[in-house]
Amino acid sequence: MDPSEPLEALPDLTLAEAGERWGVSSRNSVKARAAALGVELRRESSTRTVWPAEFVPLGDRLAEHLQAGGTLASFPGAKPSLPAPTAGSDGGPRRSAGLSVMAPTAGSDGLAALAQLAAALSPPPPPADPLAVPRGLAEAAQLGAWLSGQELAQLLGVAPGTVRSWSTGHRPRPGFELERRKDGAAVWWRVVAAPG
Repeated sequence: MDPSEPLEALPDLTLAEAGERWGVSSRNSVKARAAALGVELRRESSTRTVWPAEFVPLGDRLAEHLQAGGTLASFPGAKPSLPAPTAGSDGGPRRSAGLSVMAPTAGSDGLAALAQLAAALSPPPPPADPLAVPRGLAEAAQLGAWLSGQELAQLLGVAPGTVRSWSTGHRPRPGFELERRKDGAAVWWRVVAAPG
């Protein structure tokens, strides 16, 4: 090829074409790469989103880098971390140390990276109340109410399958004992205050 000849223009790639070209198995992986590279995908219709032609060479270089064992964070020009907004002292947004996103590899579909991103952008869970379970058990014992296995599991913060393995006399916590009652196919539980 003569270097003085103009290069043939690359077309826009649909997400499926980009995935096939770079050896990734899902549209989400292609989207994760676009986000990491700062490439704005173009939505042409409700069923067609494309990787712009001018960024195809960048996608090719990233694919080669990853296939050679490199990581997304070590790729020149990639955004290795996404800043998480936090409230500044003036009430406005403040950017803090960012989220590190794992690089999708040739064999992955990028879902792990997306899950990590979603978890990082979710608000932190409220602090756990250390007295919630004992308070709930005490209230249930005082009421003398029969609880379903699902309700008891929710009260104790355990899986319903864990509750199914218990029998009458089980002590989920010192000071509380469970009574088990079967009515037809349904199993019911009552919390009873027991000597500690």
